Amino acid sequence: MHDHGTSVPVLAGPMVLFLLLYFSIPVVAGYALMRVTSPPPRRVDALLVTGASVTAFVMAMMLVPAFGLPQQVTVLLLAGVIVPFVLWWKAIRLLERVITVAPWLVAAATVTALARFPVDPPGALTAGLAAVSWLTFCVPRSRRGRVLVRMTAGTLALTLAAIVGKVATAGGWQ
Repeated sequence: MHDHGTSVPVLAGPMVLFLLLYFSIPVVAGYALMRVTSPPPRRVDALLVTGASVTAFVMAMMLVPAFGLPQQVTVLLLAGVIVPFVLWWKAIRLLERVITVAPWLVAAATVTALARFPVDPPGALTAGLAAVSWLTFCVPRSRRGRVLVRMTAGTLALTLAAIVGKVATAGGWQ
């Protein structure tokens, strides 16, 4: 594995990356929390959320010393974060097809985030970011589906907030 560290004694570069990471995560967690009571997002809102997810994911990959997830899973999660942004940005005509698959992807990423949180906060963060990106496509048609989407959104919001809180109290990524 290669190192993304810097040997330049200036702290402005890594500090800007950390600020991007720590300002992007509340946007994503805030959207997940708002999704508990709000309808599916408009295109502009979805672009903001998925863009913040991509930013936080890339910054986490650059700044976190090690992920507990296998590299193959990390690559899948990276694709899982980037694809929703690209779909909202350029491929609006594919939304109908994506809406049927999105709840399953959200469920898989949410379970991964919850399972990884106690032992691997960076892995849980990346899975949670992927789940929230796909959450922008969830448009449940039944009452049971709306309840499940709202419960999942609340769980994701609390998980992302808990990860940031754990990192803040530990003094950084360990």
